[in-house]
Amino acid sequence: MEAVGRSVAVIGGGVAGIAAAVRLAEAGLRVELFEKRPLLGGRASSFLDHVTGERIDACQHGTMRCCTNLADLLERLGVHDQIRYLDTIQFLDSEGKRSQIAPCGLPAPMHTAVSFLRFRSLGPRDKLAIARGLIAMLRSRLDPQYETVDIGTWLARQGQTERAVRRFWTPILVSACNESLERISCACAFKIFRDGFLLHPQAFHFGVPRVPLGTLYTEPALAFLGKRGGCVHLRTTVDAVHVDCGARGRVTGLTLIGGESVEADYYVSALQFDLLLKLLPPEVTEGVPYFENLKRLELSPILGVHLEFDRPIDCPHALALLDRETHWIFNKTKNFDRSETEGTYLSMVISASPRLAAMTKEEILALVLEEVRASLPAARQAEVVKWRVLKERKATFTPKAGADALRPDQRSPLSNLYIAGEWTRTGWPSTMESAARSGYLAAEFLLADAGIPQRLLAPDLPPARLAALLNGHRPVR
Repeated sequence: MEAVGRSVAVIGGGVAGIAAAVRLAEAGLRVELFEKRPLLGGRASSFLDHVTGERIDACQHGTMRCCTNLADLLERLGVHDQIRYLDTIQFLDSEGKRSQIAPCGLPAPMHTAVSFLRFRSLGPRDKLAIARGLIAMLRSRLDPQYETVDIGTWLARQGQTERAVRRFWTPILVSACNESLERISCACAFKIFRDGFLLHPQAFHFGVPRVPLGTLYTEPALAFLGKRGGCVHLRTTVDAVHVDCGARGRVTGLTLIGGESVEADYYVSALQFDLLLKLLPPEVTEGVPYFENLKRLELSPILGVHLEFDRPIDCPHALALLDRETHWIFNKTKNFDRSETEGTYLSMVISASPRLAAMTKEEILALVLEEVRASLPAARQAEVVKWRVLKERKATFTPKAGADALRPDQRSPLSNLYIAGEWTRTGWPSTMESAARSGYLAAEFLLADAGIPQRLLAPDLPPARLAALLNGHRPVR
């Protein structure tokens, strides 16, 4: 069957919505995408400074080489070259000791062993405990029991030292999952370490955008869809989803704020789950396990702090801070290839931050500025010429033990409604990779129901031979 002539309305222009729209447009459907903001990218995007017109990232987002579906999406949009991949992850502790995770030429999972042995912020007992934990993660099977235990409890059972937890497990997992260790399931944590650090020698390479996130997605997606007969409606909010509650139930149309009606053959929601529940009529969602489970999912905040200094400050492209409230410093002057002669633009990220989110912006600024100056000597004499504190209170879903059972797949109970979002069942925590995968999976379900089935997910990085042997099986797509 041909897809030509059939239409799909995509609600939400974040990474998940873009991913679904791109693959459906490639398949020949006529795509209309509706986004309430002026830029695409959703929570992984930028906002417009109304004074300067500059695009400011709401919060710094990064990727890794293991994020193959996000990479595939960026390739299709023609912007993957706008990601700078770093093969070394740098750490700085509160004592001023610098450490790094870097390749050494050995096969995975030993490809970062030399830098690990030299990690100055950890002692011999810490490293031995971590090595035991990593081997246990690599050799673990996809056992349902790991969905019901949090990683904090598991690490304690594994005999991890206090410093190993504080300076290794916590920085990586809190940054990746935006939650405390007690609110991250073992299955989720194992996924991060297996796919991100153990199975492939380049999987851990950390990617930072060379351009603002809004630029990474907006114009490329507009051009991509436009060339294929689709269109994007920015600054356009969907006010209601109308449903015929017949035998199978189906969406009959959308109403936009302003009263305009939209009809399509198929619909994809790429909204956060709480917003989706508000749009759908109560009679559609109440008592239906698919939708009722969404009410039990929780959200975690993340903070972004932007500081512009009046002089050059020596700081790498990305620096992970240990023992501090601030988790990451990103040097946007370097990342955006700007001249360092006039000043330095740093962007800080604080993950899993409900306590700080309750503070005033001025209090957060004071805390972060103190930690930046304690970490970077050149910042102590520098003056802040511009600052912003941004709170994303509903940044990601909480991947706590038991949460994966609440995540729905991308085919909803309504016959022509498909659901995308990093919070759906993708096998990944709340990341841009999960968002891209969810969009591809929603498109797969839709195309299968339309009679034109296609396999859309990009393959994972192939595991190295030794890592595969230790793992006992290849990663599941």
